Amino acid sequence: MKLRDLIEDDTGHFYTVEGDQTVSHALQQMSAYGVSAVVVMAHGMPLGIFTERDLVRCQILFPEKQTSQVTIDKVMTSRLIVAEPQDSVDAAMAMMIKAGIRHLPVVGDQKIIALIALEDLVKAHVGALTQELHYLKDYISDLQDAAHD
Repeated sequence: MKLRDLIEDDTGHFYTVEGDQTVSHALQQMSAYGVSAVVVMAHGMPLGIFTERDLVRCQILFPEKQTSQVTIDKVMTSRLIVAEPQDSVDAAMAMMIKAGIRHLPVVGDQKIIALIALEDLVKAHVGALTQELHYLKDYISDLQDAAHD
């Protein structure tokens, strides 16, 4: 299975915030949309990603400030690791595990077209394995039936 299959199945919606907005604003957006990460933009271009982990970084770097006093660009993850739609689910999972990340932007036509969570990839992988197990059980059952004939 490829990432494009997940995107076509309506997985990978993402939301954006501007880098000069506050951490408080990002948290409000994340809560409103029920997501754990947002893509950080500036002038229509991605700057990075802000995740729940970055909130922890914010509290460590700026212990005396409120989240309404810190801009997202000060605490976001700026080094984006990205995938492409033709990458396999297995390759994307391996990339995320190796990098220690839980959100993977998918880039197509030189822009982010989706944000895939590790959870999405695990669900797809488990679904594929379950389907494969079902086919194998049917195959073995057919072989046993043919042996008895």
